Amino acid sequence: MSVKCKQIVNILTAAVIGFSVQTVMAATKPTKIAEFTPSTPKNILNIKRASWRDPLFGNTGWTHNSDWGKFSTTKNKIVKITLVTKVPGLHPGITVWQRGAKDTAPDSYVPDHFYQQNASIFEMGAKDEANKNIGNIFMTLVAQGYDNDGHTDGYLDDNGKKTRIAPTDVKGIKDSVSGRLVLSHSLNVE
Repeated sequence: MSVKCKQIVNILTAAVIGFSVQTVMAATKPTKIAEFTPSTPKNILNIKRASWRDPLFGNTGWTHNSDWGKFSTTKNKIVKITLVTKVPGLHPGITVWQRGAKDTAPDSYVPDHFYQQNASIFEMGAKDEANKNIGNIFMTLVAQGYDNDGHTDGYLDDNGKKTRIAPTDVKGIKDSVSGRLVLSHSLNVE
């Protein structure tokens, strides 16, 4: 899967397939964070089928199965993110959060092993795996969506059998190409 970023604001992007205030045990590190810059606007991301939205975990995203990226931009500048997969039946999803001035934790940490795709994430006094304070995590939701082309009848399992209806709590985006997601947004928070 490759991701293109046309403009580059200290935003952490949960790329591919944040969550409301919850009690968490420890902040966690995603397995890797790709950095998108004007000189490196593309990257190959490796994800699992249910990484952005897993029905086994209440339709939340799974931090360690998702792939993460970050880029910088300025307020009100349009950012265009394109996700493309060659895997038949895979519909990419993405959430974009801003990590602004209130966020004092390292960008390499998120609050938990799971995340909600359609909400901001806040954790005051976040602690790492060794119970050491790493600061506050403030990830403000900017945009989210998933490729809604090619599965209007809901989701199919690995055998092609319908298992559940399409989600209503995240934004389905159609561009007439199944397996591709184009998300354009501008930073208008903080």
